[in-house]
Amino acid sequence: MAGIVMKILLSALVLVTCAACASAQDEITLGQALRASLQHNPQLTSYKIRRAELAGEQTTAALRPQTHLQLDAENLAGSGDFKGVDGAELTLSFASIIELGGQCDARLGLVTARQQALDSEQRVAVLDLVAAVNYRFVALLAAQEQLQLEQQAEQLAQGLVDSLTRRVQLGSTPQAELMRARAVLARTAIALEKARQQVHEQALLLSAYWGDPSPDFTRARGDLWALANLEPLAHWQSRLAQNPDLALLADATRLRVAEGRKAESEGRLALGWNAGIRQLQESNDTALVVGLSLPLASGQRASGAIKTARAAQDAAQLAEDSTKLQLETRLQQIWSAHQQALSETTRLRDSILPLLQEASRATANAFEQGRYSSLELAMSQRELLETRAQLIGAALRAHETRIELERLTAAAQSTVTPATEPEVTP
Repeated sequence: MAGIVMKILLSALVLVTCAACASAQDEITLGQALRASLQHNPQLTSYKIRRAELAGEQTTAALRPQTHLQLDAENLAGSGDFKGVDGAELTLSFASIIELGGQCDARLGLVTARQQALDSEQRVAVLDLVAAVNYRFVALLAAQEQLQLEQQAEQLAQGLVDSLTRRVQLGSTPQAELMRARAVLARTAIALEKARQQVHEQALLLSAYWGDPSPDFTRARGDLWALANLEPLAHWQSRLAQNPDLALLADATRLRVAEGRKAESEGRLALGWNAGIRQLQESNDTALVVGLSLPLASGQRASGAIKTARAAQDAAQLAEDSTKLQLETRLQQIWSAHQQALSETTRLRDSILPLLQEASRATANAFEQGRYSSLELAMSQRELLETRAQLIGAALRAHETRIELERLTAAAQSTVTPATEPEVTP
């Protein structure tokens, strides 16, 4: 069995050497993936267009009431002395309104609130994108580890088949044991192909975040086992106020307040005026004409919009308060899940896996000496491989829960910008 162990060690060395020799073009780092996503993600590109739309609304909101040029003709096409146009009197005047209720400021305030809400929405989108890319990157790392595990499983199965083939030829082992071993080898080939396909799919899903359907990389360069230390729950709770969703809800509340102020301003006084010159046809003289107009019951006409705006403001405040409670609960759940995943990873890696590796070596030696059957050796190998797969899953959950903790508290926002490469390594 020493020969089998040596084959495994040599195979692992070959895998490490091949990974080290992979060209830079075939690999991608987390920083490169984040930078490409932040620069080319279609969703983020749309915010530039929406910001331009709000800039146009701001320009319109800042405009003063329009001034009208008006021409009136009186005493036209009548009877007697006013027959035809000879007796017509013409008045040329300008007309507009004077906003006395802060309507312009209210309009600008509403556009400003929308711009702030858009900024918060974009920040949420950026953090969601960063979290999604991190998720997909560590999923690719885990798929690569699973692929290596399936390769090792195939090598172990092949080694057992080779050993049983020699024993069957010597007549010391029944043919049935060799048949079972060959069936296991065939199943490992299927699992290996699935693992390769999973790596390819994860690479495609990752590159989709920057709109590349044909990525030029085949693997991710990172360390699935580099796990950060667990910070106390209080550390994350103190950062929960920075949650981007809370900021977005707070902006939504401010937007409803701005809408209410605009509705109230529309119910306030707006004085209409006009001024011009009138030509008196009979005497061929001219005179100034001045007029004022005052809307009646304008406050009552705006009361419905005011009630609607206040109700929307109350609903936004209620949603903000409710979300705070939900996030506090969610934070504790994710922190507990992260703690469990870290603990499971540590125990599997440092305690359980070494014991199973030693037991597998002992079983292999006993098999070579004829004291254990091939079934017992296969069971020992399968237990070791299943534990390694469990370790990969635990490490993946540890990364995923860490990513969600950072997303809930916006922990990575200071290093995640389109202009710089985020220093985030799973």
